This record gives sequence, structure tokens and C-alpha cells, in this order.
Amino acid sequence: MSGEKACDLISELYWLMRKKFESELEALGVTFMEFKALIHLKEIDLQSEIIRKMGVSKGTASKVLKSLEDKGIIIRETLGRKYAVKLTKKGLKVIEEIQNKSGVLEKSMFSEMSNKERACFLHLLEKAIKGLEGGK
Repeated sequence: MSGEKACDLISELYWLMRKKFESELEALGVTFMEFKALIHLKEIDLQSEIIRKMGVSKGTASKVLKSLEDKGIIIRETLGRKYAVKLTKKGLKVIEEIQNKSGVLEKSMFSEMSNKERACFLHLLEKAIKGLEGGK
């Protein structure tokens, strides 16, 4: 493994994490795209903003929100020409369970690292992201 390039290792880490996380989401009855919508509901309550933040087409995001509504995780209310999106009690519970599952996954990922190594790893990831963003 030591001969692999950074991009290969990061890609492998991403796919391992995503595979494990999607398995956990599936157990909760939530797809990865639904998760993407849910993470924005903590700070945004307008459908148009959620669609923009998800970074997918309006049609895709609308299908995802409709699915979440059908599952009783969100409700959508008309506000004039806009839609407000709110988590239901079930939705709040799902968010809490997702946070718990992601915490377990993160703990597992860092199980082979000391606290100092973990902090260094996170710091280096932040620097790598800034480098790709052009030093923002």
C-alpha cells in the first residue's frame, strides 16, 4: 500500500466510508441523496435553497424531497410562491440516528490513530482541500 499515490488512497478512503455509511443509511430507510438533502435542513428551510445546496438538478432534488415527504421525514408547506421544508418528529429522530451512525463510523476510521495523529490528519486534509480550491 505504501507505493500508492495520495489520490488513490483518498479515493479508497472515500469509497470505503461511503459504502459503510450508505449501508447504515439503508438500515434507516434513507438513501444517500436523501441524506444530502437532510444535512441542509438543519440550517435551511426553503426548498429552493436546499435544491441549490444539494448541487443536483431541480428535478432530482424534487424527487428526493418528495420521497422524504412520503416517508414522513419532512413536510412541505406553501409560502406564497415558495415552499418551506421542515423536519417532522420522525425526521428529527432520523437525523439523530444518522449523527450517531456517522460518529461510530468516524470512531472506527480513527481507531488506528492517536489523538495527535487524528488532529494532524484532519489539519492536512483541510490544507489539501484549500489547495484544490485555490487557497480560499
